[in-house]
Amino acid sequence: MKYKILLVLLATVCCFNYLPEVEIDLSAPPRQRWKESVRTVLTLYGYDNSFGPVFQFHNDNTFSILAPEDYTTIANAIRKNFPEYTLELEGIVEEFNRPEVTFEYMAAWAYFHEIGHITSNITECTGVLLSIGDQVIHGRNMDQYPGQARNIVLHLTIKKDGKYLGESVDWYWFKVGFVTLLKYNVASLEENWRFGDPLSKNQLLTFIQQGVPSLAWAYRDVLVNEKLNTFQKVVSYLEQNPVACALYNIIGGTSKDQGVIISRDPFEIYPTISLSSLPQGQNGFKYLVQTNYDHWLPDPEDDQRRTIAENLLAKMQNNLLNEFGVYAVMDTYPIHNEGTFYTVIMNAKYNRLIAFGQPSITLSDE
Repeated sequence: MKYKILLVLLATVCCFNYLPEVEIDLSAPPRQRWKESVRTVLTLYGYDNSFGPVFQFHNDNTFSILAPEDYTTIANAIRKNFPEYTLELEGIVEEFNRPEVTFEYMAAWAYFHEIGHITSNITECTGVLLSIGDQVIHGRNMDQYPGQARNIVLHLTIKKDGKYLGESVDWYWFKVGFVTLLKYNVASLEENWRFGDPLSKNQLLTFIQQGVPSLAWAYRDVLVNEKLNTFQKVVSYLEQNPVACALYNIIGGTSKDQGVIISRDPFEIYPTISLSSLPQGQNGFKYLVQTNYDHWLPDPEDDQRRTIAENLLAKMQNNLLNEFGVYAVMDTYPIHNEGTFYTVIMNAKYNRLIAFGQPSITLSDE
């Protein structure tokens, strides 16, 4: 059966978009670390079919709330509080070599997700944790806009001091951080948008000036911090680290029932939901699903992704209690939808990350 599943996965590769692979060496000089990533995208697709329309879309829809002095405020805060990331962002600006791509502009992108909580209501991302036997399989869909951002998605392998630390798949890696991450021998991690308490621009700028890091930098801290070397240590860290906007952390571990959903907000504290606290299913498996809404609330009528995924998992047959079965759930509409950029299947027990670049799909009446 395992060989059949592998053959099916290989046979479907032609249906997916190519995801370029780049190695990030965190031991390299900071200005050099991300330049190959920028070059890779520009060589493959050109600026006008990748970064150009993406920047314009989010200038109109995400950064429209920012005044010129706000860009300066964010840039100054990063220079003061994060000198290493400052050099990395400067290197990215150098590689673009375009007048509109300044350090101040890249600094705003570092806090893209946080700024989006003020100006955008885009629903994005689905995470699934399936505990079966002695492992937890983690499915992750990334949903965003515009469509040209699919040409920015990279599959990154990250190393430091000659040691490979983990892998990431992302489209806004140019924030010099990660929102999808497999830390080898420790955990799989996914950050999802959360509709939480309203956030004002002044509140966010205060958080940034106080040194609250971009949410993408939290996973980078997890990756490089050698003390965060167990699932439970990672969970404890991400339950307490400072955040500047509402979000979810979906985390899978290396052992049976190691899976949690952490609901975060800069203003309130919420309980963590755990696979280990769920009753065993009739078929000997457990699951959790997270989209963009709190578990104690029902899905909105116009966004049933969590409900649909839970129903699919509840009815899953024994021969699909594996990575292919999780992929099948992630590839079902509307879990895979118009804005889905990629699907990732992670298994921390086996240090496995399988990445699929996804095309847009729309429900048809036919």
